Amino acid sequence: MQGLFALYKKNIPILIFEENADEYIVSIKKFFNLRHLPVHLFTNGVASDENEYGICQKLEDFFNNRMIPYSRRDFKQMLSELEIESNEELAKKSYYLSLSDQYWICNADDMGKIWWEDINFFTNEYDEAIGLRLMTGSKALNKHSNSISPDNTTNGELPKRWVRKNGKNYLEKAGTGTEQQEPLNEVLASELCRRLGIRFVPYELEIRDENYLCVCPDMVDENTELVPMDSVYQDIKLTDGVKYDFQKLIERCEFFGIPNAEIDILKIILLDFIIANEDRHSYNLAFLREAETLKWIGVAPVYDSGKSMFLNKIDFEMECLSSFRIESKPFEEKQYYQFQALPMEKLHGVIDFSALQGIQDWYKDFLAPLRRLSEDKKIALVKKLDQRMKEAQELLEEKYKNSPLSAQKQAEKPEALVLRQLTENPRRTKEELSENLGVSRATVTRALQSLVKAGRITRVGSNKTGHWQVN
Repeated sequence: MQGLFALYKKNIPILIFEENADEYIVSIKKFFNLRHLPVHLFTNGVASDENEYGICQKLEDFFNNRMIPYSRRDFKQMLSELEIESNEELAKKSYYLSLSDQYWICNADDMGKIWWEDINFFTNEYDEAIGLRLMTGSKALNKHSNSISPDNTTNGELPKRWVRKNGKNYLEKAGTGTEQQEPLNEVLASELCRRLGIRFVPYELEIRDENYLCVCPDMVDENTELVPMDSVYQDIKLTDGVKYDFQKLIERCEFFGIPNAEIDILKIILLDFIIANEDRHSYNLAFLREAETLKWIGVAPVYDSGKSMFLNKIDFEMECLSSFRIESKPFEEKQYYQFQALPMEKLHGVIDFSALQGIQDWYKDFLAPLRRLSEDKKIALVKKLDQRMKEAQELLEEKYKNSPLSAQKQAEKPEALVLRQLTENPRRTKEELSENLGVSRATVTRALQSLVKAGRITRVGSNKTGHWQVN
């Protein structure tokens, strides 16, 4: 397949590119709208048309990440059934449409003839046969099968599929191996996030014919888009060729204006430490922004935490693994060193570990009826969860005590800290003050009352829409 293709975002044309017979993007023929260029195609954090060769390379990478890998179970067989030559050809049948953003392509000759409203998967029905075939190994398809589906652009090796229920899109994911533990880990991560106040995609467990699945709603809609960390970071050099530089990532986030990025990413790293997540790679840590205004919303809620909790390990192996040996991503290669390398002390006073009280009993009850796990594995999982929560709390306390934050907060009264924050931004809420200062909401409330009584600040307008005036 070769020719000229147009890249769109909704009904906004962005560029026309040429592809050769080997399906390589060889040149950009015309730019229409740089403002809506995918972030993955930026150069040093800026949408620019100056490096055409670089954009071609990044555009190819952008599309590659919207294709099913050949290693997915039954995928090659399914392509043969459909008489489709490649994963790229399959993706093109659905215009490269995804349920993670609003980008798509068409033949340049079809510009002005195809409209986003008629083809997108957010608001239109789609064929579920491909997803079902890859998820369950259902009956074979053929060349007459309808192959228009968001499953055509859902990458990753785990069996998964999109389903539409009552006008909403849900992603179903299966597990691997005999234990099929990945869906269980997603549900555990959801419960930990709920208790710790970390934004998350809610996963629920479903059991079908003794097979474990996790189901979650799409985290974006037709008005929001998901931007992977890899796209935000892309031009920044990796440390030692494999590790992402946390501070440079935060600087890029500040450059883009992504709110609360540092604290929200640290929360995810804390969760990953607790669940021993070995695979927080640069495509399952992401950001959200508004599709049309391009305003950044913030760090995306936690998703894809399945490769955690000692996946495919027996109880004896679990006991032998410490945080010095458990792998991690994306900033360091081992859990302990990643925790120590990052400014985790900034979570002190933000994360309330007491909210996890009783989660061991919840986890034990959750695992109890699951027949694929041995009783020894269930006991070991509950034990390791308890150990890792305690270790995380101890390491956080230790880092905080040895940090300048501790000395600063001990030296200054809460009133002084709150006043400084309001001087910088008089519209800060109690929740924002609590998070920024690492103190409880009650401490912030008392400080505000003291400052009002002393005449240092005055409330202007209502509690909901007003602001503080520093006198």
